Amino acid sequence: MRDQGHHLAFGLAVLGTVAWTVVADSARARPAARTASWQAAYQHALAAGFDRAFLVAAAIALLMLVVAIAVIRVRRADLSGS
Repeated sequence: MRDQGHHLAFGLAVLGTVAWTVVADSARARPAARTASWQAAYQHALAAGFDRAFLVAAAIALLMLVVAIAVIRVRRADLSGS
């Protein structure tokens, strides 16, 4: 159980890093972030960051599915119980 917690913490750290890196880059790239509409620009940067994090999570899940399908092999003999 402890090992699974470490894997979960590592995955969340990776996704959090992706999200906040995109947020920081988006906020720095927009000059509107320093004007009166800074809140709208920040909200857009925040949405873009978490959008990218969910995209990375979906790609990892898809990769895990492909690996599971490729690795797990079931033969007819295994299914019949003989």
